[in-house]
Amino acid sequence: MDWMTILAIVLFIVTFLVALAGIILPILPGVPIVAAGTLVAAWLVGFQEFGITPLVIVGVLTALSIALDYVAGVIGAQKYGASRSGIWGSIIGSLVGLFFFPPFGFLIGALAGAVVAEMLIGRKLEEAVKSGFGVLVGTFGGIVAKIFIIVAIGIVVFPRLF
Repeated sequence: MDWMTILAIVLFIVTFLVALAGIILPILPGVPIVAAGTLVAAWLVGFQEFGITPLVIVGVLTALSIALDYVAGVIGAQKYGASRSGIWGSIIGSLVGLFFFPPFGFLIGALAGAVVAEMLIGRKLEEAVKSGFGVLVGTFGGIVAKIFIIVAIGIVVFPRLF
């Protein structure tokens, strides 16, 4: 094993671990980071040796992750009756929560933001809390999906590096 392959393995492992950290710290775009790590690792070992198929699979999984990141929260919120204001409130709340209560503040912030936004447009507390709960359900669904996607990327990439 030459030093470029060792460097590729180390680089991919680091980006893989950062991607896993991105599940808990949503400010880190985990899946795009591991996708970039895959691309650089493929360049280091040689694209012909690495293969185009794994790169295409990682690209598709990355696009799926980005889409799910957005759609999961929205679907959860809508399923539990959140309005557009509640969804925006959850987005703003998750960002505020992340900065004030890291690393899990984004969950508390999303819930609080959705509830406050729903109440500001005149919904009752019970309905607002139900909407906030929907945001959490969608967020957790997105987290689970990202875990599976990151693991799938690892399953695709690791054998190509050894």
